[in-house]
Amino acid sequence: MKLISVFVLLIATAFTHAAVLDGPCAGGGGGICLTTASCAASGGTSTPGLCPGTPNDVQCCTKTCTTTNVGPGVCKFTSDCIGKHFVIAGLCPGPSDFTCCAPCEDCPV
Repeated sequence: MKLISVFVLLIATAFTHAAVLDGPCAGGGGGICLTTASCAASGGTSTPGLCPGTPNDVQCCTKTCTTTNVGPGVCKFTSDCIGKHFVIAGLCPGPSDFTCCAPCEDCPV
């Protein structure tokens, strides 16, 4: 019985995703887990419940970004900015790999 309990605990732990500060939001939130103060200071929007295992003031921060020469985009991790998009640094909150991802019709894939 004890062996079954340990096995169930290991399986449950393997499927539990705890978010981290400056990490991606859980559940496809598309944002970054930041403090609500940092998110607000950058002009972002905080959504609770998408950063499990973090303090209450750490929430999923999403933000749109606008550039003068490319147009509107959305802040996301560089690794998620794929296809015909420009990656523009310095317009989004959080670490350097969380950047503005703006669509581009004429750029190569």
